[in-house]
Amino acid sequence: MHIVILADPIDNQRAGVHTYTRKLVENLLKIDHENKYTFIHLKENDFFNDKNHYIIPKKNRLGYGSYRKFFLIPRLIKKLKADLVFEPCHIGPFRTKAKKAVMIHDLTPILMPQYHEKRSTIVHRLLLKRILKNSDLILTASKSTKEDINSYIGQSKQVSVVPLGIDFKHEETDMAFFLKRGYPKPKKQAKEPYILYLGTIEPRKNLETLIDAYLELKIPHKLIIAGEIGWKSAKIVNKAREAGIILTGFVDEEEKTKLYKNASAFIYPSFYEGFGLPPLEAMANGVPVICSNTGSLGEIFGDTALTFDPLDKAELKNCILAVLENAELHKELVEKGLKFAQNYSWKKTARETLRCFEEISS
Repeated sequence: MHIVILADPIDNQRAGVHTYTRKLVENLLKIDHENKYTFIHLKENDFFNDKNHYIIPKKNRLGYGSYRKFFLIPRLIKKLKADLVFEPCHIGPFRTKAKKAVMIHDLTPILMPQYHEKRSTIVHRLLLKRILKNSDLILTASKSTKEDINSYIGQSKQVSVVPLGIDFKHEETDMAFFLKRGYPKPKKQAKEPYILYLGTIEPRKNLETLIDAYLELKIPHKLIIAGEIGWKSAKIVNKAREAGIILTGFVDEEEKTKLYKNASAFIYPSFYEGFGLPPLEAMANGVPVICSNTGSLGEIFGDTALTFDPLDKAELKNCILAVLENAELHKELVEKGLKFAQNYSWKKTARETLRCFEEISS
């Protein structure tokens, strides 16, 4: 089978969809030596150097992005004689006779358009329903999102749930690393411990509630908000800076791991997630997790994290105090999280994805 993967997120993103696409590709190539893989992407990238790939660049011309996605890419797919085409992020150029598979991470552009840029919302409203109905395979990472998809398209369609993964390596605490970046010292030696949020800074993540709760608690811990500044985030960023909260900006894998491992608690107050990779990463690094109880977060982490209603600031404050002040609870959450995280790996994600590919191609 010739599988073509549309790998733009490896070139043009740095958050969750990038991680998913990159890790999936890496692990598919490790476990599958029978099928042929070709990758279509945007620009020169060392990641693809030893892989069969084609670059179709995006030019800064009005309408060229759509021309590239819906004409140039399908034309190349036809030339490549693909058996299956996989779009790892929602909107695929599916004008092809090959089998069509798509990964839907969440339906926030449809369900919560107020948290997205207008262009993204319009594109999803115009194209997503048709793409879903015409796909041979729909993948998603949680039962919650699966229910959203079937509700949205108004019919019962085969949607396969394939959870995301993790593959952290053990990292020792590096004092120089923390001091160089101006962060509080690692927790074993810290006079200023910290609690952590990690993810894109955008309204859906409910960071204003976290900031307000933190300021009202007046705890000795610093609050670190790590991650790239996203859309509609100016109000959140200004509020954090005025309060003296540490904003790291984008963090790479090495920095991310160290931030997790030395946090006193990880907090994820999001209104909606399709899966919630950061809480799982935090658990894998031995950090107690506090997260909201809505959608997939409640589904996946309800038994291993301390959960709260994202609209209830008082409940969030109580959760933070409980984790920081109750040593037994802190230990219990760490142990539960470490055990739970062992159930997830990117190799497992790749195996299950490949199984789904083979099912629709048999």
